[in-house]
Amino acid sequence: MPELPDDPSPDQLEAWIELADLVRDPAFKAAVRRAAEHQAAERAAGDTTGLHHDLTQYVRNRVNAAITSGIDPTGVDAAAVVTELVAQYCDTFGETDTPSYRSRLVTRLEVAADPLMERYWELLAITNGSPPPPSLAPIFQWFLAALRATSS
Repeated sequence: MPELPDDPSPDQLEAWIELADLVRDPAFKAAVRRAAEHQAAERAAGDTTGLHHDLTQYVRNRVNAAITSGIDPTGVDAAAVVTELVAQYCDTFGETDTPSYRSRLVTRLEVAADPLMERYWELLAITNGSPPPPSLAPIFQWFLAALRATSS
């Protein structure tokens, strides 16, 4: 929850105002609904792993290495990275690598990579006086492109 201090900094005040605008945005409300529905469906299907910080860090490190190495997400070299990452997701969530699971993984990544949700978390951190989390947008965009390219 946002907690604006009694004497906010200019950055906190600006973030608070933008946050107020954001939560009224119909597109943001739709993104929150989609995320909540996705999470509820995953929990109903048996996901009890909670937050996935270790998995997120693993994906961040592996995709950063792929990007640094110049691997095109739609190129042939991306297939090995996708196989490794999908195996990590399967291990974390107790799944098997199937076309159906890959389709669900695409949805999971789309939800996680929503720019409105990412902006919300950034504004929330600033309002609360914490450093904003590092952006996952380039990581998830690369992984989504690679996953789609190898799954089609």
